[in-house]
Amino acid sequence: MATSKKPQSYSDYTLAHLREICGIDNTKARLQLLTKSVQPSELLTQILARNTVLPINTEKARSELLITPVLIEWLSQNPSQLQYFSGNTFDVDAKRALKGRCDYLFTKHLSMDIVAPVIAVFEAKDDNVDNWYAQCGAEMFAARLFNEQHNEPYRIIHGAVTDGFEWVFLRLEESMLKIDSERYYLRNLPELLGALETIMQFYRT
Repeated sequence: MATSKKPQSYSDYTLAHLREICGIDNTKARLQLLTKSVQPSELLTQILARNTVLPINTEKARSELLITPVLIEWLSQNPSQLQYFSGNTFDVDAKRALKGRCDYLFTKHLSMDIVAPVIAVFEAKDDNVDNWYAQCGAEMFAARLFNEQHNEPYRIIHGAVTDGFEWVFLRLEESMLKIDSERYYLRNLPELLGALETIMQFYRT
């Protein structure tokens, strides 16, 4: 049965939209991202200890106080590997509603503007992370299209949905959005940073 309401942007996407409009199905899978643990820096530990005592009851607060410090740590442990973009508009295909804002987007090109290849898209949410796989998947599919349009095809695009405390990683491979059956948590930073490091290994030059 066709989906009744067409999406207007990434945030409107459902898993049914992703299947019908983009040809992307979904499945639970073990992505096996934890190949090693990575110890956090003392600075990250201090920042999170300070931030977690503050009111964290909105998406913006979770993004600024919990998620951004972890991602900056990831970048600092992998200098000159990725460029970081936060809150940028990423309009790729208006006809398929592959447009709107991405919370976090990472490229392999170190330019100050978004240049292919885009290799990872993360979404910050303040409610059930399970509700937002489709939005992140649509952004990941758009990233793949963007790369192809700019002659930088990448077979695998990574993503994640997180509320700051819980992280679920995604992998777009061919016509399948794989949703990791393993979950990672802020309370176990070595495992979370280890999963991010495994993603980095896909793209390390």
